[in-house]
Amino acid sequence: MRLARTLVSLTAATLMLASLPALAQETPTTEVDSLRISTPYPRVAVEAGDQASFDLVLLAPEPTPIELEVSDLPEEWTAVFRGGGFEIDGVTAGPQAPEVSLDVGVPVDAADGTYDIGVSASSGGSSIGLALQVRVSAQAGGEVTLTPDFPGLRVPTGETASFSVELRNDTPSDLEFELSSAGPAGWEVTAEPTTEPQATTIQVDSGSTAQVTVDATAPAGVESGQYPISVQASSPETQVQAEMIVEIVGSFSLDLTTSDQRLSTEVSADGPSEISLVVTNTGTAPTTNVELSATAPSNWEISFAEQVIAELGAGESANVSASVTPSDQAIAGDYVIAFRADSNEANTTVDIRTTVNPSAIWGFVGVALIVLTLVGLAWVFRRYGRR
Repeated sequence: MRLARTLVSLTAATLMLASLPALAQETPTTEVDSLRISTPYPRVAVEAGDQASFDLVLLAPEPTPIELEVSDLPEEWTAVFRGGGFEIDGVTAGPQAPEVSLDVGVPVDAADGTYDIGVSASSGGSSIGLALQVRVSAQAGGEVTLTPDFPGLRVPTGETASFSVELRNDTPSDLEFELSSAGPAGWEVTAEPTTEPQATTIQVDSGSTAQVTVDATAPAGVESGQYPISVQASSPETQVQAEMIVEIVGSFSLDLTTSDQRLSTEVSADGPSEISLVVTNTGTAPTTNVELSATAPSNWEISFAEQVIAELGAGESANVSASVTPSDQAIAGDYVIAFRADSNEANTTVDIRTTVNPSAIWGFVGVALIVLTLVGLAWVFRRYGRR
């Protein structure tokens, strides 16, 4: 009985050992059917001579080595798989998709039209495919534009005109641009990224924009007028330029003084006195409606031979006579009169110290009193001198 049981156990063990190779052969491996391959943009359009790039998404339930191939590639076209900064022929797919892209180079002489390209991912003798499509069109490559917010600015002499310019990259590629600018002789013109002052280059991703600031400062003494300013953005692939206009309207300033440059004078207490004033336009642009006025002590009278000067050109001067009559109550001494010139664009003031001289009538009265005194004394001496 015991022998029979032993024989049965040995027979079962022998059968189990014999079946192990068969079980090992029947153990399932990771099938390629569980792999998923896709791309966000399976159909793209490019210009002849450009490159179409496809970001590939490969997913699998567990790490699986995958071989990648391209099929139906048109003649003279190129196709390269890239990942991790390298050119690759395969990738290990898993629950998280590795970064894989397919770059398709289109010949410069490729005819306009639609081209089908196939991508296959294979593992263990099985494969899965992905259909891609490239449309070649002369209008598909996009363009780079450089557009100022305001193409013309008006500023006074000495001030800086600051332009904001948009650099747009509508091409399929990320581009780096070198910035340059130009203006008339003697002008200081700079172009730099708005977010990176003093930088001379700017990176603009595909489909994105960046702002460029262009500052233009005219040299001192520049005449009024319109002046052209330009800015360029250059990359190995393309170059764009924008033109702007700076209008210099000139500076506005006035100067007021006397004809002899002295800021003191004398006036008579018994009547009007004349003060010769000079108004000068020291700006670089004409000024209009220059009106003269004065602030004097109480009850003084001041009038001008020409109250308003219609226009005064840059660097021009005008002589104006002011009549000053002190108050009847004014006594001999110094007074201050503030003369003012106001125009539509500028103004200025000047203080003139004015000395009031006594009236000549009082001089005659004084002389008369002295004479009368002397006559009186003579009469007294004659009449009472002999006594």
